[in-house]
Amino acid sequence: MALLLAPHTVTVVRAPEGFDAEGNSSTDWSSAERMTVQGQVEPAASSENRDNRDQVATNYLVRLPPRTDVAARDRLEWNGITLEVTGDPLPWSGLALLDHIQLTAVCIKG
Repeated sequence: MALLLAPHTVTVVRAPEGFDAEGNSSTDWSSAERMTVQGQVEPAASSENRDNRDQVATNYLVRLPPRTDVAARDRLEWNGITLEVTGDPLPWSGLALLDHIQLTAVCIKG
């Protein structure tokens, strides 16, 4: 991806999968691996849930360099916030300078 289109520093966070004492699947975010890349993050939508508590979900559209190792279960750190990747990251290609991985991510507060 051309540097002009990748002004943001984004950290991909991947936690190992394991099992707790009862044998249930668990994710250990305290021992997660981190990989930093240049990308583009832009807000896409925000919504508020006030049924049982005040909760705001902000969705982001994220573009990362081609072949970035990022998966649906990963998190991203950007601009001091943690984002949960939602769905599969998808490769986009066409013009070599614009090739990238595109994904959506959400930050939920409250």
